[in-house]
Amino acid sequence: MLRIFRITTICVVVGVVLSTVGICSLNADTEINRKINVLLVTGYDHPAHNWKVTAPALKEVLEKDKRFKVDVVDEPSFLSSEILFKYDVLLLHFMNWEKPSPDQKARDNLIRFVSEGGGLVLVHFACGAFQDWPEFVNLAGRIWDPEKRPHDPYGKFEVEIIDANHPVTKGLKSFEVEDELYTCLVGESQIKILAEARSKVDGVEYPMAFVLNYGKGRVFNSVLGHDVNSINNPSVAELFRRSCAWTAGAKPVDTKRVVLIAGKKSHSPGEHAHEEGVWLLKTCLDNSPNVKGIETEVVLNGWPKEPNALDSADTIVVFSDGWEDHPLAKPDRVKKISELLARGKGLVCLHFAVAPPRNKEDEVLFLQWMGGFYKDGYSQNPYNEPLVSPASADHPICRGVKAFTASDEFYYKLKFNENDKRVTAILTAPLPKDNPQTEILAWATQRSDGGRSFGFTGGHYHKNWQIEQLRKTVLNAILWTAKMEVPEDGVKSTVGTGK
Repeated sequence: MLRIFRITTICVVVGVVLSTVGICSLNADTEINRKINVLLVTGYDHPAHNWKVTAPALKEVLEKDKRFKVDVVDEPSFLSSEILFKYDVLLLHFMNWEKPSPDQKARDNLIRFVSEGGGLVLVHFACGAFQDWPEFVNLAGRIWDPEKRPHDPYGKFEVEIIDANHPVTKGLKSFEVEDELYTCLVGESQIKILAEARSKVDGVEYPMAFVLNYGKGRVFNSVLGHDVNSINNPSVAELFRRSCAWTAGAKPVDTKRVVLIAGKKSHSPGEHAHEEGVWLLKTCLDNSPNVKGIETEVVLNGWPKEPNALDSADTIVVFSDGWEDHPLAKPDRVKKISELLARGKGLVCLHFAVAPPRNKEDEVLFLQWMGGFYKDGYSQNPYNEPLVSPASADHPICRGVKAFTASDEFYYKLKFNENDKRVTAILTAPLPKDNPQTEILAWATQRSDGGRSFGFTGGHYHKNWQIEQLRKTVLNAILWTAKMEVPEDGVKSTVGTGK
């Protein structure tokens, strides 16, 4: 039976069963004041392509752009339905392997949809669909030729961005992916190659992503996306998000990637709740009604299994213990972070993570990275319940932030370089209680490498994330370090208890 997978509704429309799968769609991107409706057509493919897994993965990565509302239909013959014309973009994710291709009505609809201005996106082996339809090569730009060598063996290869000025690829860097490098495309249509890769078998460059026009419509075709691993590659996911926006005639959003690293457990429940804390922050960012263009990933146990996982991050958030238990208490990790920060990446350290390993070399490096830190034997950390106030009303991190009271293990008397113009106080409080001085509890640093850092000394108790002003400060800071625009009233969020 033909099924369209919608988000919240179960109903019957002209014999089509609508069922509930996927993640919840959020508010529209205010930039265009409408949803971009995408129909992902899947269902048949080569046995090596598990569309039942990859189609939901595509839906999920697309809907990280909150403008997209993605319906999934698992029967290619749906292309013959007039419902097709209610969508802005068709995403073809099928190859009718040992099945008859959709009928003439479906083909006529497809031509009409694109030629009248609809967007068309082809994923991976969709270039092999409609083998018995000559016009498909003009529509797709390039198609699979079964007489050619199909692809290099599945594995890692470098995808080079060829056109850095096209809206789909503007600002994107070349990247490594684990996928099938297709070597089998043919066609004579005029296309614009956006990305290509060199075969390890024959040394020839082959197109990995390209665009063309068909009538009034825009077409994007990429042979990437063999499996979930490829689709979830941050750069591949970004290509498909941007291409869906571009083919719909909308401006692609520059999605920023945030990696949240949770340190290992160390304290009693509810204290130093690193894992629960980063899941909570991820949930807030993913579901905020006024944050767009963000992708988040949680890393547990202090460090990713694949260090290259950090390469595409725009900012890295570390919530962990410090000193010798700090995730950066290993030379190879220090080297990795140094390389990333030299490229202008953001860095956020929360609570004990503002305390680097206790040696002069790491302290000097941390001062360079963060602008300040908790120094053993100098800084203070008694439990207090001070009035915490925003210190720099004009700084983006302070947008929408008001004074609040919290009982926490706020660190103060932190170590900063005197008159360091890179550093801006964000939150301050009168501490200690018996001899109050204005002490910095959170600060922002505009580094000389172009990157941004933020430190916050609260967060000992997990329950304090319930305090909206505390939470807003940290969420604003994550956006700021990722070089995103902080909303005028700050990041809006509601929160439960975490994951």
